[in-house]
Order: sequence, then structure tokens, then C-alpha cells
Amino acid sequence: MRYYIDFQGTCFDIDAFSAYAVTRPVGEYAPGELSRFLYPDAASFLRDKENAVTIITRDTEETAGPIAKSALYGIPRMSVMYTGGIPKGTFLAPHTHLHNDAILADDSVAELEMMASNCPKIGLYEVRRDGASGNGRWSVLRTLSELP
Repeated sequence: MRYYIDFQGTCFDIDAFSAYAVTRPVGEYAPGELSRFLYPDAASFLRDKENAVTIITRDTEETAGPIAKSALYGIPRMSVMYTGGIPKGTFLAPHTHLHNDAILADDSVAELEMMASNCPKIGLYEVRRDGASGNGRWSVLRTLSELP
């Protein structure tokens, strides 16, 4: 099983980080400094699945790289895919060899819809950290530990 896991809002508490980030110089994060903003279940899931997981984000490596590197520091064999502003489904569509036996967990309905349109073989899960019921088109997860 291959897992594509969204970063902001799914693994990483972007709201808590945003409040913290205003107190720090932009992009100057020590290794592990931002690991406190990983949701605890996400950190456990990433450590448990290791090579089977790819973090995927619409950001560029220049903007999100320092954040992801600091937050994911100490989690072995973790890869991050930066789509550079391209929707995840559009980005992964030409790479059909990456679709089989794969799952995307994301908190963005728009990203899930693009993935459903462009990569229909990839299983989709809507992550709701806010406790809301979800869109209704996909299975809703409250934690990544609920993934198959």
C-alpha cells in the first residue's frame, strides 16, 4: 500500500503553527523545532509506515521545505513531494504507475475532487481535524490511524 498524505491540515496543525510563526524569523527553523505541530497520530503513522508514505503538498519546496524539514526531522525515510501549486490529482495523473494500491488522505475537498477526476484508482479519504461531518463523498477520518 502506498500512502499519499497531505501536509498542512492533515499532518501538520497549520493554525497552531501560524500563531507561532509570527514570533520567529521566516524560514529559520531548527531541526525538530516544528515537530510539536505534527498531530500526534500523524507522527505515529509516519514512523510506522516509513517508506510506504509520501507527504504531498501543493506548496513549493522553497516555501514549505523549511517547515516540512523541521517538522519531519527525526522521522526516518520520509519523502516529501512538492507540486509547486499544481493540484495533486493533476500532478500525479501522468504517473499512472504510482496509482495502483494507493491512498490519498487530505483535508481539502477540492484536492480530493481533483484526485478523483484525474487518478480514479487512488483511494480517497477526507481528513476532518475539526470534527465536522465531511463532504459525504469519501470516508471521513479523524486520525490517520484510521487508514487501512
